[in-house]
Amino acid sequence: MSNDKLKMTNEEKILSEEKQILKEERDLLESLNSRVGKLATAIERARIDEYTSMLTRPWRFFFFNFIVGIFRGLGMAIGFTVIAAAAIYILSKLLLRMVDMPIIGMYLAELVKFVNQYLNQGVPGQ
Repeated sequence: MSNDKLKMTNEEKILSEEKQILKEERDLLESLNSRVGKLATAIERARIDEYTSMLTRPWRFFFFNFIVGIFRGLGMAIGFTVIAAAAIYILSKLLLRMVDMPIIGMYLAELVKFVNQYLNQGVPGQ
């Protein structure tokens, strides 16, 4: 009888270990399934299918990049113009205040005199 009881406890141990292994496998599969779902969502967000379709059609890829380049250049030109205008405005206001200072004003007056002289005489060699 003790042999039967021992056999029963061994079988119970084996069954409990199998249940534990099955539970761990189920947990791993659920984890894997959720990660695959996240990966699929990330791929959809990245629009990899559109990118690969563009690579298979090089003229469309070239045209798209050409248009994007035009808009980037236009944006940079407008942005630089706004920044340069603001800088020139600030510098002009600052220089007007500096003209009243004795030493700096003298140098600025000399600079203005040279520029006016250059403008009146024209470009040398003409």
